[in-house]
Amino acid sequence: MQLAIAINEKMGFRAFLGDAERSLAIVEWKAGRLREAARLATAAIGHHLDAGAKRRGAVAQLLHGLIRLHAGQLKEAEAEIVKASELYEVSDTSRLALLSQEYLGDVHLEQGEAVEALKFYDEVWPKAMALVPKGDIIAELRHRRAECYLLLGQRERAYEESLQGLKHCRELGDRYEEAATYRVLALSAAAVGRFAEAKSWFDQGFAFYEDIETPYEWGKLWLAYGDWLCGDHAGQFSDHRAALEAFRAARDHFEQMGAEGKLAAADARIQKLAPTLSPEPSSTDASRDRSHSGSGLSDSVREKPRPPRRPRASSETERRAARALELFGLVTRNRSVLDILEQCAKLAEGRSPMLVLGESGTGKELVAAGIHTISGRRGQFLPLNCAAIPPEVFESELFGHMAGSFTGALRDKIGIVEACDGGSMFLDEVGEMPLELQARVLRFLESGEFRRVGATRNTRADTRLVAATNRDRLALKNGEGFRADLYYRLAHGVITLPPLRQRGDDIALLIEHFLEQACSEAGREVKLADSAWARLGAHPWPGNVRELRSTIQRVVALARDGEVIDANGIELDDSDVPTNLLEETIVVEKRRIEEALRQAGGMKSEAARRLGLSRTTLLSKMKRYGMME
Repeated sequence: MQLAIAINEKMGFRAFLGDAERSLAIVEWKAGRLREAARLATAAIGHHLDAGAKRRGAVAQLLHGLIRLHAGQLKEAEAEIVKASELYEVSDTSRLALLSQEYLGDVHLEQGEAVEALKFYDEVWPKAMALVPKGDIIAELRHRRAECYLLLGQRERAYEESLQGLKHCRELGDRYEEAATYRVLALSAAAVGRFAEAKSWFDQGFAFYEDIETPYEWGKLWLAYGDWLCGDHAGQFSDHRAALEAFRAARDHFEQMGAEGKLAAADARIQKLAPTLSPEPSSTDASRDRSHSGSGLSDSVREKPRPPRRPRASSETERRAARALELFGLVTRNRSVLDILEQCAKLAEGRSPMLVLGESGTGKELVAAGIHTISGRRGQFLPLNCAAIPPEVFESELFGHMAGSFTGALRDKIGIVEACDGGSMFLDEVGEMPLELQARVLRFLESGEFRRVGATRNTRADTRLVAATNRDRLALKNGEGFRADLYYRLAHGVITLPPLRQRGDDIALLIEHFLEQACSEAGREVKLADSAWARLGAHPWPGNVRELRSTIQRVVALARDGEVIDANGIELDDSDVPTNLLEETIVVEKRRIEEALRQAGGMKSEAARRLGLSRTTLLSKMKRYGMME
């Protein structure tokens, strides 16, 4: 972009120079470098007007208004936006006119003036729907209107509008607006009493901003998170000390970029909350005098730039990990797994059947038991391994039978479906169920009725099905040995558990957990030498967590009290250990990425630069190797 500016400036192409400056201003603005963004936008306006490109100048003027808005200069922002619409006269249904009206609404929303903001948004809405009903303006308007509804106390309306907004953003692929929507959706969910769901939306929002790193909206998310934690709608998640940390995180973001308005809002919250938690609030929480310069950014802020702060990243992970252990019995700190479990917890609150996919040993039954616990169903939770049931008795095991219905049926017997009435049945390895029985299970799911073997009438049961299989999802969907219609009946609640080899540092965490557990049960202390840790860490664990647990239990069972086990004391089946050049290259690449991240202090953009990769490529590799913690 800088090269484009230099070339166009040298060639005297003023309109193109303005385009390049405006594009770079957008990058600087979203990255939180407001002073540089304002300089570039001002230059772009001048170059466009010099070239007679009034429409382009109006677009740059709008951008300058948004930069002012983020800087907290609301009157100046409003003036810039109005000036943009005057600069280039357009029809009131043009995109430029619609954006101008939307941004004027934003000026009011930033001040909490929901009624005034909503007037602008409602004026734009029908015109935008007529112009581009599935476009970005509608996505932007949805979460803005939802925020207005929330401020006006229209909680259910805010919640529904936020959900529609999220759906729209995902269909559009607009990650920036999707991230902004999570904040409003979380607050709306909390307002209607969906506390766990609110927590999940907040977590998803933080995960997005960790990726896209737009400090202004990131700071607003921290501010909203703090408000929620110390407000009336946090439920079991209420935590005033965590709220204070969230406000401080928000302040760091706003201070680093010079967003004076939001910085003052964060300071005000800190000043109000800190004294209630500590008798001596820190001096950094005291109010600060800030002078405003003509550019809109205070000199005091520019003199002491601070890096974006990410407090509570670790403690939030610990909180989520503790919840995963409590609800599902799974030991993990892996962000992807934690996200999956939170999605699972949300689905568990419903009544629909669920399907858990994953390799053997990944914890599918633990997840199924957790689903039953979260659902609050008072009946039994009973597992049935479909691969272990002989075909001739399968139907009886599922649905029961009447006395005399077949040889050996001496008395009536209830099946698992009836035994779990009011509860949940877990059908493990459901892909091994005979196809004709799959049809009967599907019929039960659709009608709630079944018939015992030998019976002449149907019986009703309120039993929830949680099924699991290690088969490939696409194969199930395509009907390869499994009824496609049964898959689609389960598809609304599909959870996929990743194999252990994709869970990064979870391997070390699980080794520690199982070692401590096995030592406690055996009444002896056993330690692992570095060579043992290295061998365990390099193993691909085809049997996943189950294999790892068995390995550690065997090590402890054979060890003496106080013994330190080296690599020779670890018995593993190495037949599946990759030994080809490709796998060795992957190991080396992972180490290079880890070293670059360490040198960059965890900053992915800097690590990518050190490795000579784009940030997107680095993130893709980290996800592939299970390194996204």
